[in-house]
Amino acid sequence: MFGQMTTAAQGFQGYNRRDVPSADGELTRTGPGTPCGEYLRRYWQPFIMADRLKDLPVAVRVMGEDLVVFRDRSGEIGLLNRHCSHRGASLEYGVIMEHGLSCCYHGWHYAVDGTILATPGDPPTSRVKDRVVHGAYPVREYRGIVFAYMGPPDTAPAFPLYDTYDAPNADLVPFYLTIPCNWLQAYENTQDPVHVLFLHARSTGVQFAQSNTIAQLVDYRRTPLGMMNMQTRRLGQLAWARTVETILPNANQTGAIWEEAREEKAFQRVAITRWVVPVDDTNTAIIGWRYFAAALDPEGKGDRSQVGFGSIDFIGQGEPRPYEETQRNPGDYEAQVSQRPIAVHGLENLAASDRGVAMLRQLIRQGIRTLTKDGLVEHPAPPMGSAIPTYTQDTVLPLPVDPNDDAGALKRFGARIAESLIADRNSTPVERAERIRKAAFGETRSHDGRPGAVAPVARL
Repeated sequence: MFGQMTTAAQGFQGYNRRDVPSADGELTRTGPGTPCGEYLRRYWQPFIMADRLKDLPVAVRVMGEDLVVFRDRSGEIGLLNRHCSHRGASLEYGVIMEHGLSCCYHGWHYAVDGTILATPGDPPTSRVKDRVVHGAYPVREYRGIVFAYMGPPDTAPAFPLYDTYDAPNADLVPFYLTIPCNWLQAYENTQDPVHVLFLHARSTGVQFAQSNTIAQLVDYRRTPLGMMNMQTRRLGQLAWARTVETILPNANQTGAIWEEAREEKAFQRVAITRWVVPVDDTNTAIIGWRYFAAALDPEGKGDRSQVGFGSIDFIGQGEPRPYEETQRNPGDYEAQVSQRPIAVHGLENLAASDRGVAMLRQLIRQGIRTLTKDGLVEHPAPPMGSAIPTYTQDTVLPLPVDPNDDAGALKRFGARIAESLIADRNSTPVERAERIRKAAFGETRSHDGRPGAVAPVARL
């Protein structure tokens, strides 16, 4: 007999599987000085909704650092180390001034850049304010969210503006959620499209669109910003190709939540842009915008009044629910938090369906190691005078069923669209939509699928 016989796995192995190895510190530890923490700090990170900045300072924690944020009376925003450089009192109890913030304890007065404007308890000859600089980070307010750059001050990149931010006919509504687990297990969920079929459709009932019950063919591609997954589904005589993208190191965009793919469209854009930002190693903030537009939600299922600080308008993202309800109808929150405060990769048994998760971990690890070795990180460069192109979209086009190999036809359909997304990335949205349609079939098509005129372009 050649080879070795495979012994069937034996049950009741609890006693032999009690040990829990350490977590993957390279990917999960994000405090100051950690490899991953230093990597994340080389990018602009959102950390608070702008409408929370009123007449009092706000204590925040970002990547294990205790900070305080405020808007002074002149309108400038400051992000300072939380503890006063004098005797350590917390600046969350400080007094907001016309310019900067004054400590409640002895009145030390800080500008938004951390320089000291006054030490009123000292004599006029004191030089303390000339030699002490308090810790501070630069910030940028954009569309209702405040971002910080927490890396070395001489390495701050330009603030990145992506093409989806100015989506026509869409309102961008900011939100801020928290989840009590490590950032990575929340982030890698974005490159796990297989979970949509089970967690959100088959396991306990349909949570979003009915179309999520349809099995999809999945492929993964590198992009200039990170990676994307291409999900291709069959709906009668239509084929639906959805891309969901990762923008390294910790941003994500995804398409319409309630997309049923009943009508032809090309290059419909995003419903969510978000960042997964470590609060510390066992708590995470998910911050971004929900996009509201008629094209994304023709049946009006979204509810912008539910989108904001601590809430969003779809299930399973951490909204308070009774425990039994979460057991009967778990969402992303339950699936991610229940992996432990920090998921232990050494206990996993990755399968073919985890290809995207493995690829994402590898890309993050490469970024960390490149920074550690060469002191470099990659930042996207926009085309001249344009926003940075992105890759999330939904395309629904007619595709006759192939009785001999329909899976192969769907796979080729999705692959051609994925290739067009990357190759034509610097084109206008209208051009990208037209080129996607041409790439899908090798020719233009009319609205009913016949060769001829170009079908209407989806505006989002």
